[in-house]
Amino acid sequence: FMRKVVDFLKERLRDTKQVEMTDNVTFVKSLMKKMQLPEPKSLRFAASRLKSLLQTLEIVDVDTYAPLSVVSDLCALVSKYTAGFKIIIEPYDERLPNVPDPILHLACLDASLAMKEVFDHYQTVVITSGTLSPIDLYPKILNFQPVTKTFEMSLSRQCICPMIVTRGSDQMPLNARFQSRSDSSIIHNYGRLIVELSACVPDGMVVFFPSYRYMEEVVGTWAKGRVLEQITENKLLFIETQDVVETTLALENFKRACDCGR
Repeated sequence: FMRKVVDFLKERLRDTKQVEMTDNVTFVKSLMKKMQLPEPKSLRFAASRLKSLLQTLEIVDVDTYAPLSVVSDLCALVSKYTAGFKIIIEPYDERLPNVPDPILHLACLDASLAMKEVFDHYQTVVITSGTLSPIDLYPKILNFQPVTKTFEMSLSRQCICPMIVTRGSDQMPLNARFQSRSDSSIIHNYGRLIVELSACVPDGMVVFFPSYRYMEEVVGTWAKGRVLEQITENKLLFIETQDVVETTLALENFKRACDCGR
């Protein structure tokens, strides 16, 4: 059963030559036709059945079957929800358009679908954030009745100094607009700015990027231009990844570096 699903996904990814977006209903119909399924029930329970099978067989090394679990989760989600999701297939990385590297994304466009599962399973849910404002909007979107409590932030000393830097050291404008992100002069100026700040800011610094992909692009450019080398003369460098274990270790080392003034 799962082999047929994997073969279907391979075929879809292989045949896609440009970015495609489709809804769950269309995707499931194509999958059912390929597998000759009379109804989507088998897909809906694929994840739970796989989990039950692994438990029955007393499989210890569950990580070996993680890719298969991802596929079964995809089957369960696309067959359960007929709206609120989109399937996006990208045939290649935009940075390397001549190198086939297809990726299938299942994008949730309605946060209330995910939150409904949480609200159904728990009697009380605590949501905390410093940016949930205006708060009246979220109960309408997520369909729940909140009991709200706002806490004011108090600081014993003036330790926040918000600034907007509009130009680099060569007086070139700085911006993070999508159209200008790959501009080498902008990337270089941001690097120079961080080098100069790292020389005078005590303890630690945190640099945020809009996405992992853009971070990889910028860090690669900085590495070629010796920007990272200059930063490491003042600060130890830790880069967040999408691996939970690596990121947790990096945060722990970052805390230690801050205690040492690096």
